[in-house]
Amino acid sequence: MKVSTKIIQLRARGNNDFGLTEGEPYYPKVGADGVVGLEAEIDKRVPKYDIATPTANGLISKEDKTKLDKLQVEPFEGLKFKSPDGSIFVLSVDNEGKSIFTKEGEE
Repeated sequence: MKVSTKIIQLRARGNNDFGLTEGEPYYPKVGADGVVGLEAEIDKRVPKYDIATPTANGLISKEDKTKLDKLQVEPFEGLKFKSPDGSIFVLSVDNEGKSIFTKEGEE
């Protein structure tokens, strides 16, 4: 199968904001997705990704998916802090808005 390439040259109709002067030749540049008939070729070359899960890579790694799943949507019920000795404390508030620090495991 012989494939022909057509090059289209246009001429500016008048001076314009693109830096072309009247009558100046130019070539339109288009992406492959703007050319009829290239869809199958594009599909072969564009990477496709599955949805990432904690056990399978997808658009992001499974490790990053696990980290994202650990993010808590606001409002937070408690924030964890680590003391210099490695103890974990949870900061929360009571019904009057007073802050409460509780050592993890001593709830």
